[in-house]
Amino acid sequence: MNNRGAVYILTGMCCDREGEESIYPQGLNVKSSSAEFQSIYWQCVVVFFASSVRNNPSANHILCTNAEKLPNLGNFNMEEFFANIGVKVAHLPFSYQHPLEYYHAFRSTYFKFDIVKYLKNNSESNDICLSLDSDCVWVNSADKMIEAIEKNGIATYECYSQEDELISGLTRREMQQIYHELGYNIEHPPRYFGAEFIGGTGESIKSLAEEIDLIWNISLERFAQGKSKFNTEEQMLTYIYNKQGYAPGTANPYLERIWTAANFYTASQSNFQLDIWHLPAEKARGINRLFLQVSNPKSSFWTLPVGEEFMKYAAGYLGIPKRNISKLIVDTLRYRKSGIKKRLSQAKKMLER
Repeated sequence: MNNRGAVYILTGMCCDREGEESIYPQGLNVKSSSAEFQSIYWQCVVVFFASSVRNNPSANHILCTNAEKLPNLGNFNMEEFFANIGVKVAHLPFSYQHPLEYYHAFRSTYFKFDIVKYLKNNSESNDICLSLDSDCVWVNSADKMIEAIEKNGIATYECYSQEDELISGLTRREMQQIYHELGYNIEHPPRYFGAEFIGGTGESIKSLAEEIDLIWNISLERFAQGKSKFNTEEQMLTYIYNKQGYAPGTANPYLERIWTAANFYTASQSNFQLDIWHLPAEKARGINRLFLQVSNPKSSFWTLPVGEEFMKYAAGYLGIPKRNISKLIVDTLRYRKSGIKKRLSQAKKMLER
């Protein structure tokens, strides 16, 4: 596309406040408002941008956060680091906050809608916008993803699940019933899309923002009336993508949600054909250890050439296509340490009763 505008790559960090915590299954066994919990996500943010800057040096990188000030992570000055690598920090209010009783989990993920609103107001029609979860690691450039966005307007990441499989409190069959009640009749349970990636042209993002506000208000009204509703931002985006007829899976060749938990392992050799790895189970493990490499300007993270060497280097920390011996040992020790801390915390609570 000859008239391509700027390329924006973003992620968000929405900090839960005391008394407004939510549940995030891949997080730590501590409150989501705690500094310990949030530091894990801040480390993901650092690795996300560091890996993207290495692979996409000409893109505009933006961190969106509701934090008033970026915290230091030990001796690591995040504000200084982002200034040095050219990451802009946009402080945004968390405006898409539903009542705490609306749904028990993933509340702060609705901050993605604030990022879409930010892009609506700060991008031109021919710009390319890519917003991703912070536990994604870039292992190649965004070039092919950009081409998919230019071709489709919105690029989508399709997830596969059975019709009666429960996804954040709803099955696809139950979602189909909500679609019918909203006047959108489909013959089969809807396709399901992940929200770890929201990518589109500036023009398409503006239209998406309007659709988000419509389904957001409808869902809140249904909740107030005691009706079934979409529980997560992912389910709302899925509804929009289906209703608007966006081509399914146009981002799938370049991005994958890869599971590396001991009881659920989907990593494979084929992951080396991707450009972005989304690793929910590696937040406090491989990504945490990659953060230590990022914080050292002389480490291999910064000196290895991008491409195959960088990808294999990152894979060793992240367990792709499988965990090596050193990662297996470190992960096991961390898991046991986390279990001990959890039991000590439970014992302390019992003594305080």
